[in-house]
Amino acid sequence: MNRERGKINLRLTVFKPDYLHICFKTFREAIEKKYNRLFDLPAIEKSVKQLRREIPLSYSDLTQFESPQNWWFEKFWVFPPEHHISPTLKQRKFNFWGLPDKENETIKSLYEVFRSIELVSIILRFIRPEHYGIISPPVERILDVRRGRDAIDTYLNYLADLRKIKKRYQFARVADVDMALWVVHEQCYGMSPDPEIKKAYFGDEFLLQLRAKNLLSDLFARYSYSELAAALIPVNPELAAQIGGIAFERMVRNTARKAKSATLTDQDLKGLIEYLENSRFIDSVTAGRWQVARRTRNKAIHGEHPPSFIEVNRLLEILNENQS
Repeated sequence: MNRERGKINLRLTVFKPDYLHICFKTFREAIEKKYNRLFDLPAIEKSVKQLRREIPLSYSDLTQFESPQNWWFEKFWVFPPEHHISPTLKQRKFNFWGLPDKENETIKSLYEVFRSIELVSIILRFIRPEHYGIISPPVERILDVRRGRDAIDTYLNYLADLRKIKKRYQFARVADVDMALWVVHEQCYGMSPDPEIKKAYFGDEFLLQLRAKNLLSDLFARYSYSELAAALIPVNPELAAQIGGIAFERMVRNTARKAKSATLTDQDLKGLIEYLENSRFIDSVTAGRWQVARRTRNKAIHGEHPPSFIEVNRLLEILNENQS
């Protein structure tokens, strides 16, 4: 009992990034708990070690990756029939030893044969575990992997994330990061979640930044603040108002520049709108609506209470009307 209590205390006092190393060390245990059998992935790595050179793969080589005595390959995947791919395999050489140099070409060539990025990732993971991991829905979910133009591009994004984590948290191999993140998924979303691991994962600032980049970078690159604000209304009206408020302020200040009042662009928004009305650059109705939008912007950014849904909608209507 004391020994078990000591283990729990150790888990609670480790630095946050160490939760990933804890998950990696418990991979075999987590696998056994989920599938009711042990996986011996190092045995598969050892069996395919001779493929670490520039060679054509033979169909018989593929049996080492299936390895039913070492894991449940057949439960999730199947290699194409021999007569479908053997002629193509004989015509190609794969420089596994040179990886990750020219990995795009190697991954593309493998994909052209197997037509499955999961199978490609399995082959690469076991031949070169220091550089590759198996792409899987649980780990993709943990990373919120950025979707690419195709399966190959998505896998390259996946590898880039694993490699960043490997470097940041000093893992020996990319495959080890992959296994750690698989356990993180089990501990967050499995049948018996671990509250400490879950807390550490959601509190991991580095992974949060990685996930945010994956989820948002394309959106922010493609859409304006006003367009993003409109998209966010159903999800988070307050954030929509804040982003819309930034877009609104830029709109007013750009209008002031067009009115050749550059000397006034440092003035507060209330004064700028009054100036534009007095100089007849905008009419009184527009000025009134803009002042209402300004108050909505202030409430969203500085107010004690967020603006109402109707107020946010009116702010965004003004932005939509003034899209160039």
